[in-house]
Amino acid sequence: MKNNKGDEARLVNEWLIKGQNDLKAARILYREKGPSDTLCFHCHQATEKYLKAYLVFQKIHFEKIHHLWQLAKICAQKDKDFLKFEETFKSLDAYYIESRYPSEVSVYPREESKKTLALADELTQFIAQKIK
Repeated sequence: MKNNKGDEARLVNEWLIKGQNDLKAARILYREKGPSDTLCFHCHQATEKYLKAYLVFQKIHFEKIHHLWQLAKICAQKDKDFLKFEETFKSLDAYYIESRYPSEVSVYPREESKKTLALADELTQFIAQKIK
């Protein structure tokens, strides 16, 4: 069954809302000095959901993946500007696995959490502008 334009617009909006909720959660965790690993994970998730919103918006098929840089390279098929953020996407990618499972790093310094939140804000704003 083929999606119509209304379904695609609804799905783009749903991805964006989910991403916005992840950013809100990250901001609350930062303000309340909550768990930094969870904050960083939400930053990754917000960015991932915005990338997927862009892909739906552009009608680009994507596999079920969670690596930001891989998703960004798929986005770059339509807009090469995504390639400018390679290092930023890769730095946030580290929080997908590392922040979710036991490892040597379980708590990130507050300054790193602040930087991660700023990077997620920058990327999600960039992607949102591409969707308008």
